[in-house]
Parts: sequence; C-alpha cells; structure tokens
Amino acid sequence: MPGDVSPWDPNEWEQHIQKVLKLRYAQPVGSYQHIADEIKGDCGIEGYAVDGTAYQCYACQNWNDFGVLLDHQKNKMTLDIGKLLRNEAELLTILGDIRIGIWNFVLPFWNDKELLKHARKKEMEVRAKKPKHAKPDFRIAVITGEEFLVEKQMLAKQDLYKFDVKDLPDTVQTAATWMDQNKGLELVTNLTRKATVIAAGKTTKTRDGFLNRMVKDYTAGSIILSRLEQDVPEVYEEVIRKKTDREGELEMACATNTLVPGKFFDETLSAYKAELRGVSGIGPRAVDILAREAVSDWLLRCPLEFE
Repeated sequence: MPGDVSPWDPNEWEQHIQKVLKLRYAQPVGSYQHIADEIKGDCGIEGYAVDGTAYQCYACQNWNDFGVLLDHQKNKMTLDIGKLLRNEAELLTILGDIRIGIWNFVLPFWNDKELLKHARKKEMEVRAKKPKHAKPDFRIAVITGEEFLVEKQMLAKQDLYKFDVKDLPDTVQTAATWMDQNKGLELVTNLTRKATVIAAGKTTKTRDGFLNRMVKDYTAGSIILSRLEQDVPEVYEEVIRKKTDREGELEMACATNTLVPGKFFDETLSAYKAELRGVSGIGPRAVDILAREAVSDWLLRCPLEFE
C-alpha cells in the first residue's frame, strides 16, 4: 500500500512536507517556493519549484474505512484543482514565467486506484480549459512521503524529523494467545520462569499481568521496530546498534548484579530508555515502546537473566 496509514495532523503533515521539499530543492537556493495560506488561501498549490512542479498536501481526518478515505481524497483534489483554475490571474503574478507541468497531490497514505482515475479526469479538465499558468501537457500525480525518504533521513539526523507512534497496532496479542501459539518454545519457558522470579511474593494476578505486559511490549515493539526500519532506515540501524551494544553488556551486569530482580529489571529499562533518548530522529513515545521491546526481547532470549 502506498504510504503509511499512521494518522497525521493536517498542519503537521504540511509542515513536514515543506521541510522535505526545501531539502529536495536546496540548490540553488530559491529553487523551491512555499506559498503561505494564512491569508486568502493557497490558490490550489502550497508550493512550487522552478522546474514547474507544484505541490498540494492533504492529510485526511476522521475516516474509518477505505471508502470514506477515497471520497475525502477525491473531494479534496476536486476542490484544489478548482482553486487552481479559478485563481489563474493571481497565480500568473505569483509564478511569473514558470508554468505548472505536474501537480503533485501529497498524501500520507492512499490505496485505491479510483483516485488515479479521478486524477486523470481532473487533469483533462485543466488541459481543456487551457489556463495560462499550466503547461499543455499538465498532469496530476498522487504521491506519499515515500517519495522523500532521503530528505527524511537528512531531517532525522538533524533531529528535525522524529519518528513517533500515536496508536499501537491492533494486532498486538495477549499473553495467553501468544504463549499458546508458541508453546513448547524456549522463549515461553524463559518468560514464564523469569516472571515467577520478578513477581516473587506477589499475587498470581500480578504475575499474569506482568506476563501480559511483556508479551504486548514484545509484539507491539516488533511491529514498531519494523515501521522504523521502513520509515528512517539509518535511525533504525542506530537503534539496533544501541540494542546490540547494551545486550553485550547485560551478561556481565547480570553476573555482578546485587539488586532484587524487580529492581534490576526497572533499572535496565530506565537506563536503556535514556540511551535511546540520545538517538536523533525518535519521538518520546517511540523511545518508550522500543525500550520496552528490547527489554522484553532480552527476557525472552535470556541476555537479561535472574537467579
């Protein structure tokens, strides 16, 4: 599916795309022009490059199925192409001798080819009207943030873009389901044994709650880690380096530890969170989820051991 289904605030989406576009067209300076829309709107484009490529951003809100998403995206395209045509005179004064050849509709996510059919219909309407600020072969493209992966990496390195998580995936499993699917594996044996040690002296309910938390941290974290790899691969590689380095230190730390298991677990989690906060390009909730994924993974595979 094109793009990332994770929700974006409309203003944050536009601000993000403006940042990556300014990097894309950084040289020579002035190759890209953002059009502010605070006063009298944006005339159907939020920015343009000297090569005649125009950009319009849209992050759909409050959709609960793909049909609703498609309707909103088609309606937004229709609205903005209408603005593009109605504001011919103003756009001529803004663009000067630049003519729009490609109008990029920049979305976080889309998944229905009907949107492309709608784009073909709209571009033919523009060609038929022959506006002076558009090229005769004017066309519309539907693109996502995936078109700007290089620029996103650059922003992440400068801590100007932060990968973060608003909602956990729906596929996160309960401990009972996960342990049933993996019964007989050493991972399950390890987790059950360590949960008993950490929750020593606590109720069965507390122990089961800890088991459930660890399974959720592991399964949800694995999904978020995969998203991070797709979104900003260089940041993902830095996180994996941190995790691997810390894992290598755990065997010695476990051997010399004098804290009770629960306290040692909490301190291990807190220390690793602090390390991840030093990685550029990761937001606070992602730091928490990735730290919990690492600690639950160490519990399952045994680098984090208790006597």
